[in-house]
Amino acid sequence: MKTVIKNVLLGSVAGLAMVGTAAAADLPVKVKAAEYVKICSTYGAGFYYIPGTDTCLKVGGYVTADTYYTKVERTVSAYEVGEGFFRYTGKPDGQFDFYSRAAVQLDARTQTEYGTLRSYIEARIEQGQNYGYGLTDDGTTSAVFSDTTRNRAVLKYGYIQFAGFTFGQATSAFDFWAGDGWYGIRPGNFYSDQSLNVIQYTADFGNGFSATIALEDGQAREDDYGFGDFTPFGGSFTTQGQQVPDIVANIAYEGTWGAFKISGAYHNIGDVYYVGLGGTGFISSADDSGWAALAGVRFDFAETTTLYVEGAYSKGAPGYLGLAGALPVVDYYGDGVAGWYVGGSLTHYWTPAVFTTLVGSYTASDDYAVDNINSIDFTGYNVGVNIGWKPVKGLTLVLQYDYLSAEYSGGNSYFGTSVTDTTEQNRVTFSAKRSF
Repeated sequence: MKTVIKNVLLGSVAGLAMVGTAAAADLPVKVKAAEYVKICSTYGAGFYYIPGTDTCLKVGGYVTADTYYTKVERTVSAYEVGEGFFRYTGKPDGQFDFYSRAAVQLDARTQTEYGTLRSYIEARIEQGQNYGYGLTDDGTTSAVFSDTTRNRAVLKYGYIQFAGFTFGQATSAFDFWAGDGWYGIRPGNFYSDQSLNVIQYTADFGNGFSATIALEDGQAREDDYGFGDFTPFGGSFTTQGQQVPDIVANIAYEGTWGAFKISGAYHNIGDVYYVGLGGTGFISSADDSGWAALAGVRFDFAETTTLYVEGAYSKGAPGYLGLAGALPVVDYYGDGVAGWYVGGSLTHYWTPAVFTTLVGSYTASDDYAVDNINSIDFTGYNVGVNIGWKPVKGLTLVLQYDYLSAEYSGGNSYFGTSVTDTTEQNRVTFSAKRSF
């Protein structure tokens, strides 16, 4: 009997052991938890932690698709005693052209013991035609009277910010209004708006006040110092290259009512090589240095209306007026060419989705020598009006009209010569932009 009971107990224990082993085999194996992307709320909406790091990243971009109808007319008139009056008018037919741009924006930020370490990139790919008066591929201002197809990749911004410093391709510390209110990939003209390579330091004084000092790439604002479109007298200038970077400084304020900025720039000119009717060779610039100054203010009214007003003056630094290629840096005698502009915009939102803008600028230069007997000056203005609609978040549709006039005039009263070279442009722009 004892043997039977013993066998039953042993069998029961063995059975329980087998059941326990089978149950253990059925239990799930513990695996490493998946690492999901976490929201980073420190810097606002749209930022996420890069997995495995303490760096927050925001990915964005936009696509812009423009359609233009442009009508350009150019008239050259000349008079000389003994030779009579000459007039030439170029009136090509108005034409449609298209331009598209796709951009990717990356904003990476990391909190450190010195403050935020930031890197920002905006890379653009563009394709379309360039026609009419405005900026060309080399950043100069002139008129293009034939289709010029552009298919290019552009680094608009690529900079690092750390402890008040900015290094890389960024907005110039000189600029303020920068044409805000113009729409389209080819906006209006005659104002300062430049991204370029910089070393900047900004001090934040609190209560909205700040000051910036910077070294900036002066070549980004200049061409080969030629006379652009104006050729009746001939002549061109080239420099020996950038020997000293531009030095730029500003004082700025940003508050609830709006903002203002006062900025100044130093531009090294150096020796200039002249080729033209008056001879050939190096000339020592009478002005070794160019300079520019700007003052601008922005008023924000009741969250529905924004007004910009800005003025700038330069001597020997036309790139700070948006006139690189339209004006030479120095004249025939090596004197810095002076000019100025005033401009601004008024934008009003009638509803959260519908807005209109009036925008424009006027620019002029002092009289400057193009050879040893003739001198000219330059005047120009560009005014526009647009209406925009934002039917859904991230989509902006704009219809815009603008008129431009650019004129060189001069000659020599003693010899009885006179020349005018005028470009007039009427343009309609339809721009669609999707931001994400």
